[in-house]
Amino acid sequence: LEEQSMKEQLVEALEDRTVDNRGERPVFISSTNLFVYIKGSITRCTNLTKGKPFLQLYQAFSESLRKYSQILNGKLPKAISAPSTLPGISIAGLGSKSNTSGTDTSLSESYKIPKGEEVTVCHVISTCEYCTDTVEALEELIRDLIEPKYQGKIDMMADQELFHDLTAKSIRVLVSGLTNRVEDFGLKQMSSMNWGQWESVGEESDYVRVLHQELEPFVTTVRSLLPTSYFRAFCDKFAASFTSTYFETALKLKRISEPGTQQLLLDVYNLKTLFLKLPVLEESKGTTTTALKKPGGGSTIAPAMYTKLVSKQFGKIETLLKLVGTPTDMLIENFKMQWVGGTTADLTTVMTLKQIKRPEQVALLEKFGLDPAKALKGATMGISSTNLMTERVQAVTSDLNNMRQKVDDFRKSFR
Repeated sequence: LEEQSMKEQLVEALEDRTVDNRGERPVFISSTNLFVYIKGSITRCTNLTKGKPFLQLYQAFSESLRKYSQILNGKLPKAISAPSTLPGISIAGLGSKSNTSGTDTSLSESYKIPKGEEVTVCHVISTCEYCTDTVEALEELIRDLIEPKYQGKIDMMADQELFHDLTAKSIRVLVSGLTNRVEDFGLKQMSSMNWGQWESVGEESDYVRVLHQELEPFVTTVRSLLPTSYFRAFCDKFAASFTSTYFETALKLKRISEPGTQQLLLDVYNLKTLFLKLPVLEESKGTTTTALKKPGGGSTIAPAMYTKLVSKQFGKIETLLKLVGTPTDMLIENFKMQWVGGTTADLTTVMTLKQIKRPEQVALLEKFGLDPAKALKGATMGISSTNLMTERVQAVTSDLNNMRQKVDDFRKSFR
């Protein structure tokens, strides 16, 4: 009877998106109802027995929680068929394509979030956190009440892990969804502009304003709904994803004139300024602009490690653009100074964006220190293939992954 009642609750939860706002964070009311029922079920059972029937009831609880995690997963947007275009990256810059567990395919999936559905994804995350905390308390309660000979069989760590894993996936969905959104509504516009014929520098480009319009309301909504630790994780991962995607987009531009590089540098500065304040953005009441003040006296300064990550990754983009805008006769000298550890592949990427003719590329590669035969091969590769772009994106991704791992390790040390 208890199992059947829980099954009925799970069926109702499939389509129910009603939110319980009584706690610190909004959660699906189906989760609070499920745990209220479980608590009542424990009371009814222990009034009769604390032996094997209670152990069987505990097992039924565990099975119901597993099914409930699947229901929450079903509330997330479905993965789209097209994977990330970034070579060696799973969700637009979130990590390596390898998956040692072999079980979480979401690491290699891409997502699109319909307007407003980011709220639902945030509710899934908050509900998972609520379930994780409540399952821990539930395990302690059952172990205290059940007969001693069965106490060793009470272990709900696997149930908690289900909700931890779903939380991680949900954050990836948010990052992937916003990355795809800015690609569709901003970076495609950037790609379509004729940067090779750009003649003058003005205010930020139209695509930058579009990016602001897409980013700011999404981020402020997520900030208002997620616990601080999860929101910071979202910001870290999205900043890494966006900078990788922007770098890739820049590499795909066929040619960039000197005024074009100056305009792009202005755009990048604008975007870097936006990203440096993303973790502390607040929507201004009654407007579509954002402010930095957080109710309740919250910090208006982004975390130091996040600021370091953003500055480093935008710095790579700025270096690329500055070198593309450098006069050819000064390119090798400036490249050695500005691109520390830069390779011949990096140099060839810059020359390709400058549309330097092949014979001149060969001469510059020789000046860089390459022997004539390899210089000719390098120049040919730079003109005829995308291998160099792929190599650079993978290198940037590796740096991003290392930085994000340091951030994750730092945070775990305080848990």
